Amino acid sequence: MFRRRRFSLLRRLFLFTFVGNPVFMKLIQELNKHIKVDAEIERFLNEECETKVFEKGEILSKQNQYNHTVFFVDDGLLRMFYYENGKDITTNFYSEGKITANIDTLFKNQPTRNNIETLEKSVITTCNFKKLEELCSLSLTAANFSRYILGNLMIEMSRRISSLQFMTAKEKYIQLLEENPNIILRAPLGMIASYLGISQETLSRIRSDI
Repeated sequence: MFRRRRFSLLRRLFLFTFVGNPVFMKLIQELNKHIKVDAEIERFLNEECETKVFEKGEILSKQNQYNHTVFFVDDGLLRMFYYENGKDITTNFYSEGKITANIDTLFKNQPTRNNIETLEKSVITTCNFKKLEELCSLSLTAANFSRYILGNLMIEMSRRISSLQFMTAKEKYIQLLEENPNIILRAPLGMIASYLGISQETLSRIRSDI
């Protein structure tokens, strides 16, 4: 009974804190679509997460470095890419509501292969993955929150691998057009072509055929 009352008081306290912070309210609304956000999660968001505004072209994570940060896109657009033989290769885009991180570092404790940069002025909420793991031990809801974050990361990776292995360039472009049409409008064509694994000229032909 005391614990329930304590959590109720905590929840009112944190909700009061978040009302003045529209970014955190937006994040909580997004999370509530998938899990129940309780006082413990709200405490984690308030104490362990940080929201910053990044200008266009800022690098959030660098290739060949260790980075345990999880990024939630509140507003704006991120690109994940790497350099190979002097070429800039795009591996994914992340717009509002998306979550990204460096899988190599988080799950293999290896330097990341990718860079993460902002393609627009962006509002990003970050947290440390190790802190997220610690959250799992606090409650079932907290564990579900952690699994939701990890699940998002794994699903994105699995979808990307699947599209590279089994889809043609045209099929990948149509999928991008159907699922993330805002990327087509906001990202440079050269980066979209790189993401699809084709030249910009081939992309132009595909676009003219659709």
